[in-house]
Amino acid sequence: MYAAVWHGANDLRLEEREKPEALPGTVVVKVESCAICGSDLRILREGNNRIQAPRILGHEIAGSIVEVGEGVTSYKVNDRISTGADIPCGDCEYCNAGLPNSCAINYAIGYQFDGGFAEYIRLDEKVVRFGPLQKFDAKLDWNKAALAEPLGCCINGFEQALADYKKPRSMVVFGAGPIGLMLIKLAKSIYNIDLVVAVEPSPIRRNNAILAGASFAIDPIHEDVVERALHHSAGKGLDIIFTACPVLETHKQALEVVAPNGVINLFGGIGKNEPALNILSNHIHYKQIYVTGSHGSTPAQHRKALHYIEQNMIVVDDLISHEYDIKDVIEGFTMAASGNASKVVIKP
Repeated sequence: MYAAVWHGANDLRLEEREKPEALPGTVVVKVESCAICGSDLRILREGNNRIQAPRILGHEIAGSIVEVGEGVTSYKVNDRISTGADIPCGDCEYCNAGLPNSCAINYAIGYQFDGGFAEYIRLDEKVVRFGPLQKFDAKLDWNKAALAEPLGCCINGFEQALADYKKPRSMVVFGAGPIGLMLIKLAKSIYNIDLVVAVEPSPIRRNNAILAGASFAIDPIHEDVVERALHHSAGKGLDIIFTACPVLETHKQALEVVAPNGVINLFGGIGKNEPALNILSNHIHYKQIYVTGSHGSTPAQHRKALHYIEQNMIVVDDLISHEYDIKDVIEGFTMAASGNASKVVIKP
């Protein structure tokens, strides 16, 4: 089979690999769609301490089961499945509490385990036993099912940020890539947030943010982000802030635009060579704000995301701008990194 194999920084190769065979407790999946995530681009550039080269990348996956290992009873050949990235270890207190994205080991597809930029993938016994692995109906398109993984991460962001006593009516999203657009869609369709402001340097992506439901879009290159955001909120600030991009400056600006009793969710990771964040903690103290982070998603959030997509509660197909055959995966990564694409899907 063909597979996209990461060998180190900026070294992604299309290779021929042996098709995996099912082992006891595992399933083999024919990959139909695997979308490129921003974290895949970051891994390509600088690696990740959970990944040992060579490794097949890719974790936003949909496909059909072609082989079932001994002992597997919950899945059968021809089941159509979508999988998330974060895999419970099955032993620690976090995984037993349904929070595998807080696990110290933090197993993930495309990290410790080979991923979906390949014609076939063997899903480990832990994925089969503990998730995230969901079956879906034949009426659902493969590409849409693959996007349940990033949508689950966005749901995790909201669930981290929305304490029971907080009732946000306004929001800022820094970054209008696929994740930013999903956050906007969730804000409008699921969480009933009235005012959504997007901050994005790309004109194309600013327009996409408006189409996704944002009320306004700010150009951080030519406009004062803090001034404009406060203007749109009549000087009060906005209730919930997502930093859905790898830009350290947005973390600083978030503290200035958040409203009293508001929430900041540091959603997007930044490069490992970025300097430490220096902040004036009085913003947190006097505004009584809540600063949180979100990382990946849980099997339950992935299941919820797939449900939202299946029921057309969240439309995701308009996020997909490009498709590439697995043989053109390098070109697909180049497009995804160019800033001229929304979501790029590889079709093995």
